[in-house]
Amino acid sequence: MERLCAAAESLYARRFNQLGYPFDQESGLSGFYEWLAGTGLGGVTLINVGDPYKTDWDMLNTDEFERECVDFLAGAYGFGDDYWGVISNGGTDGNMHGIYFGRKALAEVSDIPPVLYVSEEAHYSLKKIGDIQNIETRAIRAKEMGEMDVSDFADKLDPSRPAIVAIAIGGTFKGAIDDQKAIAEVLRSAKPVAVYRHLDVALFGGYLPFLDDPAAREIVDASKAGFDSVAVSGHKFFSLNEPAGVFICRKKALESVRGSPIPYLNGTIPTISCSRSGLDALKLFWRIKSLGADGLRRQAVRALEMAALLLSELSKAGIRAYKNPYSNTVFFDRPSARAVKKYALACGEYAGFGKLAHIVAMQYFTPELIRSIVSDIAEDRP
Repeated sequence: MERLCAAAESLYARRFNQLGYPFDQESGLSGFYEWLAGTGLGGVTLINVGDPYKTDWDMLNTDEFERECVDFLAGAYGFGDDYWGVISNGGTDGNMHGIYFGRKALAEVSDIPPVLYVSEEAHYSLKKIGDIQNIETRAIRAKEMGEMDVSDFADKLDPSRPAIVAIAIGGTFKGAIDDQKAIAEVLRSAKPVAVYRHLDVALFGGYLPFLDDPAAREIVDASKAGFDSVAVSGHKFFSLNEPAGVFICRKKALESVRGSPIPYLNGTIPTISCSRSGLDALKLFWRIKSLGADGLRRQAVRALEMAALLLSELSKAGIRAYKNPYSNTVFFDRPSARAVKKYALACGEYAGFGKLAHIVAMQYFTPELIRSIVSDIAEDRP
């Protein structure tokens, strides 16, 4: 108990010093855990198996809450009635499903092996997934601010083979959004054998659908952008306190992965992992119902306002800083090693910029916190 309490005290004291990574440190789940302890469910194993839309299953589960979470987000992402989804084990798990479902869907129309196209500044999981699934992967050059260089995509696109295009809606380091309209134009012109488009919206997918700006919402609107699947993280903007996410695809993609029934599970298992946390479904349901669309909109506006203030304060302090449109990620000249360690800043080195660090402005940020951080960073910058 002494070790646990000491660790808890240290972690809690440093909760606002995790600035390089997109976690909202005010998760709003304290009430959830009080409720959980009061119901006795804190001592019960809750596992959701396979398809959350199954009906013939008597094991302890939270499928109904998982379905409501998926339904809510499918509506936010403009899928209409044409969707299926599941709460995943995190953003990488959602991307794994997106590439897997894409590969299987393309195999329905062509026996030619597909090529996976992904920007060099997209999340590293996408390239790793290509390797895991033994799919030829072509890294597409990124522009200086981080979005996919569509001219390089056009050069590397092989129209004789099916294409899986992984599109980054918020690059990991610079927060750039790949241009879906330009990508679609290249695909229309080249006419590949078949195409499957997967969106990795990890962080941005939490807030873009709830902004007042129609152009922002259109980026993640399947009815307008025409993508086939999407993976969003639950432990970023939605503030779950452990890795989770949501994967949503069109029904046609789901049909391509349905295999033989598993007798002892009363049906087919379309998901890659059989078991998932039943508690994640309850927590995400709690967050969605606690906040509602209006609460999520307020939090989205707050995060972007804090990012704009951070950019301004860094610039006023004489630190070169940059931010992409609709991004809550601010990247800037790398400060001292002390500041990097103290604030757990994410770092990288890029042509045209040199050594950089970034801060992801989340809902818990305040003007006072931002000014304190910038002042500290500016004091001993190299």
